[in-house]
Amino acid sequence: MTSSYPITDILLPHKEVMTSANAGAIARIVADLASASDHPRAISVFGTPISNPPLKDVNFKGVSYYRKWMYGKNKGFLYGYLAHLKAHPEQTPELVEIHSRCQLARQLKTARPDLKVSLYMHNDARDMQGGQTPDERLWLVNNLSAILFVSNYLKDIFINDLPEEKLCADAHSKYIVIPNEVTRTCNQRPVKQKKILLAGRMVPEKGILEACEAAARILPAFPDWHLDIVGSTHFHTAKPSEYEQKISRTLAPIAEQITQHGYLQEADLSKLQAQSAIALVPSLWQEPAGLTVLEALAYGCALITTDKGGIPEIAQGRAEIVSIRELDYRDENVRQQIIKILAEKLHSLLSDNSKIARLQDRAWEDYPYDARNMAVNADKYRISLKS
Repeated sequence: MTSSYPITDILLPHKEVMTSANAGAIARIVADLASASDHPRAISVFGTPISNPPLKDVNFKGVSYYRKWMYGKNKGFLYGYLAHLKAHPEQTPELVEIHSRCQLARQLKTARPDLKVSLYMHNDARDMQGGQTPDERLWLVNNLSAILFVSNYLKDIFINDLPEEKLCADAHSKYIVIPNEVTRTCNQRPVKQKKILLAGRMVPEKGILEACEAAARILPAFPDWHLDIVGSTHFHTAKPSEYEQKISRTLAPIAEQITQHGYLQEADLSKLQAQSAIALVPSLWQEPAGLTVLEALAYGCALITTDKGGIPEIAQGRAEIVSIRELDYRDENVRQQIIKILAEKLHSLLSDNSKIARLQDRAWEDYPYDARNMAVNADKYRISLKS
């Protein structure tokens, strides 16, 4: 650690759990940002208390919610952090980095105007309290030290309706894009099997059901292929939701060709990623920057994905991309159209071994992503704010 690096507190969303068993995407990215930094001991990560060791041995501190019964989880978490600062003034940071909580960033800056506060966006601010309107986002730009985005897509939708004449003079220098990156953990190219991997949270916007409906149409013609489905509604094992039950009913006719694993911890998922010849990431919503896309490429899978949100920033030229950017899956006719497109793409791939091999070659040979890059860029922005 050097004197040029600011003592930094990172605040996780309350629902993110900093353990290998239950970590979501944001917790995993934050763990990489902290552990791959050149200054890991200058970074403290605050989140929901845990009983197991934190991911990647980060300097983690649990926050006791303050009157959660009155304020709710978000504000109760913030008040708990403020209570920590009050009780330990000697631990006052030089920068507080709040991840994906617009309202908390504003509330913290209002409560402690002496602190430098940045906002690290993993999702669309327009869907969050404190970021839904242009005026709310304008306040964030004009009062926070930096706004970070995991994709250019997220940055563009955050700023595109902000009135230029109301922005502070240095507004554009506050916008920083730090793309998500994942370090490749396999040293040798994996030996593939005739497996198709479909991994993601079991919620409608991820397109899992539509991909399963497409697979149910196609796989009977390819009896030597197997579909592995990984994920649950939340980041832990739980009773199957109605959505998951619908997926099971959809796949019943091809039960011998599928395995539904439910939630898997990272080590078990990695084994499947290494074995799978093909990966499906069928996002139907404007995905900010999907980790499953990066992981599929990291393991050299032939990838079929969509052009939603920030996905093309990662997958363009490295995957088979389904063009559905302008389609709204909530319309049943459109949903059926998407299923048909996915089925055609999958059939085309399974019918052509040379095409599978070409996509696998692209994924393996052109993988420029590494969490170290991400951490170095984050270090640079934090250092730039120390003045």
